[in-house]
Amino acid sequence: MKLRDLATVIRSKNASPFITTLDLFFANLENYNRVKASGILTTELIAKLYKLPLDSVLGVWFVDDCQGIKISILKHVPSDHPLATDLYGAQQNVPLLDIDIPA
Repeated sequence: MKLRDLATVIRSKNASPFITTLDLFFANLENYNRVKASGILTTELIAKLYKLPLDSVLGVWFVDDCQGIKISILKHVPSDHPLATDLYGAQQNVPLLDIDIPA
């Protein structure tokens, strides 16, 4: 099953001019625990999906209290850079959508 089928919200946003945060929220504990237990969401996978060096993935955090996952990555270029393609960081969630989550 794809991550997009399990998560209710998959979004991205600026955490600063240099950092993008990816948020995932789940409507039920079963889906959240399935993704968490899968071990799929790692810093290595995020680095590969976003074509970043491993040290540019600041972390993948599982927040049990809100059935959410937060991922923070360094941007390729700051938000105000002439080569920045997403000023608000709002279009960076797409690589997460097709992640396969095993049963």
